[in-house]
Amino acid sequence: MQGVLSILQCLLWLSCFWWFVVNVFLDDFGIFLGRKRNRFIVKKNNEIKEIVADDVESIICCSSGVAFSASALDLAVENNVQVVFARYRGWPYAVLMPASMTGSVRARREQFLAYNDERSVVLAKKFIAGKLVNQANFLKLMAKNRRQTDPKLAEKLYESGKLIDDANERIGREQGNNIDEKRLQLMNLEAEAARYYWDSVRQILPPELGFTGRETRGARDSFNAMLNFGYQTVLFPEVWKAVSYAGLDFYAGYLHADRSGKPSLVLDMMEEFRQQLVDRTLIGLITKGVIRPNEILATDAVEEGKVLSKGVIKVLLASFQERLDSEVMFNGQKGSLKSFIHLQPRCVVRFLLKESDYVPFCLGW
Repeated sequence: MQGVLSILQCLLWLSCFWWFVVNVFLDDFGIFLGRKRNRFIVKKNNEIKEIVADDVESIICCSSGVAFSASALDLAVENNVQVVFARYRGWPYAVLMPASMTGSVRARREQFLAYNDERSVVLAKKFIAGKLVNQANFLKLMAKNRRQTDPKLAEKLYESGKLIDDANERIGREQGNNIDEKRLQLMNLEAEAARYYWDSVRQILPPELGFTGRETRGARDSFNAMLNFGYQTVLFPEVWKAVSYAGLDFYAGYLHADRSGKPSLVLDMMEEFRQQLVDRTLIGLITKGVIRPNEILATDAVEEGKVLSKGVIKVLLASFQERLDSEVMFNGQKGSLKSFIHLQPRCVVRFLLKESDYVPFCLGW
């Protein structure tokens, strides 16, 4: 895995514990997270690492063999450090955050009322639009980069991008006063665009990856496993936190249907950032040879559901963090990708309160 040393130099690790500038990732049996005054103490066998709480933004636990002290969790709450409990082959199953909420009660009331009027349809269409524009623009960029080296593939990628644009235009023309009446039609059009997108991604990736199409639950092939890891372990907690800070209800979404325990609004708002944070990062790592196909899957997995190798997880976490911190230009504003993840739920609040229109997050090519 040559070429990643510059990325990994910013990491410190104790066995299978990794510390980024703002994220602590706990990934092995026998790790203990404790507290010493205003510091987190991470122990593994005879190794000890102390981290000032002010330097930590989130703690992600992906192993059932990690132990926590109550005082460490208290320190996390005191410093607004989000603690995420996740499994390798599934969405996070618990998130610890302070009980006090930000945002106004009025915004939540409007969030529920909007479900039964035209605002629900508008927001659902906007969430899809952000996703599809990002997908189409990415394929057009890939086509531009391959115009000289592989003109036939470049033409296919560009045409797929235009087909996704066409699907998005048809979504934009849909009208309705209740999302329950329009959801199926919107989701069918989104699924049509997804077929064009993932078929194009398949053609970009090296054949030895064995990627034949998008799989979600239980995927064990290399690329789908990395996609699921990025969406579930990195993007989901970040959007969850952003929705919480905006004072909105996690479970009252519009595009994704209501279901007990399903954080529909978080899933809705993830759509605008899936391609920009996860897809783009992974495709770049693969096509540039930073991650090689034969290094991705774990060969000595001890914990159930662990598909990816430890080395690849380290590279993915570093790369996703780098992408979150990267500066982009959106809607006349310059900021980190992460800052826009936190801005968009607040823009939803303003839309629900009828203070402004909602502009979906998407970047040009």
